[in-house]
Amino acid sequence: MKNLVFKLTLLEWLGIISIFIVFLSQLIYINPFVSSWDQVDFSLAVQRFDLMEMQPHFPGYPFFILGGKLLHLVVSQPSQALTAFAILFYASALFPLYRLLRKRISRPYSFLVTSVMYTTSYCVITVNQPMSEGPALAAMWWYVWGLEHAINSKYNWVMLVPLALLSLLLGIRLSYLPFAIGLFYLFYLKVKNDKIPIKKILYYSIWGAILQLIWVIGLILSEGSLKGFIKLSLAFTSGHFTDWGGAIETDHISFFERVYLFIWKNILWTGTFAESWLTAILFFILIGIILFQRIKKNQPTNTLLYWLFSSYFLWALLAQNIEKARHVLPIVLMFILFVMLKLFLKKPSAIIIGVVVLILLFQVNRDVKLLKVQASEKPAVYQMNDYIQHLNESVILYTWEETRVLQYLQAPYFHKRIETYQWFKLDAKYYHGKTVLLTDKVVEGFKAQGVDLDGKIKKLKTFHSNELFDPVYHDITLYKWIE
Repeated sequence: MKNLVFKLTLLEWLGIISIFIVFLSQLIYINPFVSSWDQVDFSLAVQRFDLMEMQPHFPGYPFFILGGKLLHLVVSQPSQALTAFAILFYASALFPLYRLLRKRISRPYSFLVTSVMYTTSYCVITVNQPMSEGPALAAMWWYVWGLEHAINSKYNWVMLVPLALLSLLLGIRLSYLPFAIGLFYLFYLKVKNDKIPIKKILYYSIWGAILQLIWVIGLILSEGSLKGFIKLSLAFTSGHFTDWGGAIETDHISFFERVYLFIWKNILWTGTFAESWLTAILFFILIGIILFQRIKKNQPTNTLLYWLFSSYFLWALLAQNIEKARHVLPIVLMFILFVMLKLFLKKPSAIIIGVVVLILLFQVNRDVKLLKVQASEKPAVYQMNDYIQHLNESVILYTWEETRVLQYLQAPYFHKRIETYQWFKLDAKYYHGKTVLLTDKVVEGFKAQGVDLDGKIKKLKTFHSNELFDPVYHDITLYKWIE
């Protein structure tokens, strides 16, 4: 052990210290706030798991909630228990990530690149929320490592490892389903190169289905019956993809505008650069170096990584809510991985090492600052709640998703989720004598339905929080109905 410590290079020590600083900061500045619909669902599920009551919402995220329940034994606040689980499990992914890199580049650079990827600012602050993305990213790296391990192993039973890890991944976050393409690639190589008969591939496929059924059957039992579970799943998916609430601004944009928002806004500006021009400039320098360097012959194959990246890229572009950049986190990390592999496949120049070290140092510094802000500054919806309570008026507040957070906070005034202007006009009549308030999402929804609100509303106040923490509800404007 003593010899190992002395043999570590400066780059390796830099990587280890950077990871330790960020990991410790995540635990010290653990996020105490619950600021979105999904976060409320997950937090409530830690205390009582009930899909019918949206605790959490479908498909249940059973392994994520299980992790939160286990940490809840030592962490009193449910949301912080989920966040603590995310932090710890995300840290566990350092091993498979390092092993994936070590197969391709030398040890000191593997440490450096691992630390750069681990400290990616947007990823770090997302992990520090009671959301499934953090544990899902960890499970993703374990799954990718399991696939490569099975591909290179001479023992057929090793294929059970990625099959089990895929079950863990989908039991944490089902929307990572496109990564299942890795299993098809594994089976293809086993048949082509190792001459495994199709009959044995079918045998392992059955085992894969059984492993997935572990968490699916658990959800069915929690719901009471298969019929009830199917009915619930259809009801959720129908409403989840048709309501106007979370995607007003992106429902009617062109495909090219969607591609622009997806690649520049989500993957690059938010996901990779964490809305920092300094980080952006440093990455653009690295990309410029890649474009002008000669392509090395006989490079290690990354076909598996390309398949995984491409399948999830198309899924996130075409089927995910483009307003929420957290959906592209797997793409962000794989993009950074590809950039770093291109730079470190051969001995890098001092300029490359210097720029990558600068990225790492800046990310670590920014991570600590962002984590501190995330743990101390109230989200916009919390600010709005405080403001309304100090109005000293009898109010009825019409919201969209914000009402779920207000329920969690036990707001002492009437608030309702509303979707259509017609229903609002009917419902508001029952609150004669109360001050009628609306959030900007409700106003935008009414306008999208063709309603002219000129002279009917008065702006009261706008509440701000960091867009990186609250991508949809970082700005909330409160209006008073004056018609």
